Amino acid sequence: MARHRILVVDDEDNLRDVLVEVLKRDGHEVASAVDGADGLRQTEQHRYDLVVTDLRMPNLEGPDLYRAVRQRYADDPPRFIFMSANTGIEEYAAFLSETGAPALEKPFNLADMRQVVLQVLAQDRRA
Repeated sequence: MARHRILVVDDEDNLRDVLVEVLKRDGHEVASAVDGADGLRQTEQHRYDLVVTDLRMPNLEGPDLYRAVRQRYADDPPRFIFMSANTGIEEYAAFLSETGAPALEKPFNLADMRQVVLQVLAQDRRA
């Protein structure tokens, strides 16, 4: 498996830590951020192939992080996977439909998350 740079952004410490460890065991280079603002700072300092982020977070929510990163790297943006217990909320459902990015409904199975990561990383990032 190719080594990819992944950023995990979630304000839930336990989930963030588990995701980082699982993705590292899968051979990826993984960084983490405690909220969207921290995630945005990290994307300004490093390039990532994939950002796995919560939708609802303090300081900067997932949709705002997505828009800022896509604007910054308009020619070659990283791919995104969203996570939330709130994907059915109309505002988020519309956003997810607009982006076409996958969303994992919390709580989710780690095997399912790993499979989605593999699928997304196999896609052309400009798609």
